Amino acid sequence: MPVRRRLNKKSADAYHHGDLRRALIDAAAAAVARDGVDAVKVSSLAQRLGVTGGAPFRHFESRLALLVAVAEDGARRLLERMEAAAGRVADPLEKQRARGVAYVRFAVEEPGYFRALTRAEVVAASPLLQQLAAVSQRTMDDVLGRDHQGVSSPALAARSAGMLAAQALTYGLARMITDGLLGDLSPEEAERLTYEITGVLGVGLGASS
Repeated sequence: MPVRRRLNKKSADAYHHGDLRRALIDAAAAAVARDGVDAVKVSSLAQRLGVTGGAPFRHFESRLALLVAVAEDGARRLLERMEAAAGRVADPLEKQRARGVAYVRFAVEEPGYFRALTRAEVVAASPLLQQLAAVSQRTMDDVLGRDHQGVSSPALAARSAGMLAAQALTYGLARMITDGLLGDLSPEEAERLTYEITGVLGVGLGASS
């Protein structure tokens, strides 16, 4: 019992210092990584953190709101990693490839955040995630040289299809790895695999330009 009292006091102190929100996001991300999005229960997180069942709702009005916060935090982290990776190369198409490789590595290193930010109902509830998706699409349009006046060509259409295939490949690969379908890959192994696969696809993209 003394241990329980110390835990409750520590959690209460953290709450009064404004740290419970952060603790809930971290705990929810860990729960998603361990058991999946559907397993997240606010009551269980509160118990794990040693606070009352109502305390989390002072920060998040619902379970979905907590998952949105996890996803938005994950999206910011992912964007930082992708842009850092893209900043190390000069060619526009290689930048997109670098972003894809960083995307898969992030999924392997941060599966809780990855699963939350790729959950459809979570994205639908987050204007920020929708805005980031729109920014990503505009970046891709710039890379492809797409004419926003509606003028297109077979070459541009082929490049657009190729880039969509690259997106599908990196997302699918990330899901396969995080779901354990390719065995227990380390982040380094996942990065090498993604680089090799996107390299094969990148040859086709270059040939269509």
